[in-house]
Amino acid sequence: MPEVKSERPSYRQRQALETRRLIARAARTLFTEHGYAATSIEAVATDAGVSSRTVYATFGTKKAILGAICEEWLMEAGVMEAIATGMAEPDLRRRLLLVARTSRRQWEADRGVRWMLGSAAASDAEVARMIAGWTDDRARSFHQLVEGFEGQLRDGIDGKRAGALIRALSAAEVYSELVNGEGWTPAAYEAWLAGLLTDVLLAPR
Repeated sequence: MPEVKSERPSYRQRQALETRRLIARAARTLFTEHGYAATSIEAVATDAGVSSRTVYATFGTKKAILGAICEEWLMEAGVMEAIATGMAEPDLRRRLLLVARTSRRQWEADRGVRWMLGSAAASDAEVARMIAGWTDDRARSFHQLVEGFEGQLRDGIDGKRAGALIRALSAAEVYSELVNGEGWTPAAYEAWLAGLLTDVLLAPR
């Protein structure tokens, strides 16, 4: 059977992707320094070295740029790949270790994105709804993580409660309190979270 080769992106496509990244990175800096509401499309265009027309043609709205910034953040942290790997993992204990590793990587790679999202949500109802949708998606993903493994959970903990506990213990605020507030290393946070999740959720062997 002949080998099927995927088509390489054209020069025009590569150029469009690079322009998209350039705009998103310029916007990330400006949103972080000046706030979402105070940053105009024109300011983003100037900082990115493109025209305002190019920014509108590429994204259309500031909300879309914000979405692209979050996509890049999650890609940098490897969150989507980790979710896919976790859902394919047949052992719940290993799934929980992966949650700890992914949480560490996501919050390490934050660098102001969460503050930016909060600022944007406070000034834009559409952004607030978008973030609420992401929050719901995160809750569902943690619930799905333990589906089919209910027999391995401690007595009194069902799938719904397990998902809620994972979501609460791996929250960004906990990472910030321990790493930024108490001076823990990210590696110490990961080890602590991995141990806590397995101790709290899994029935004794």
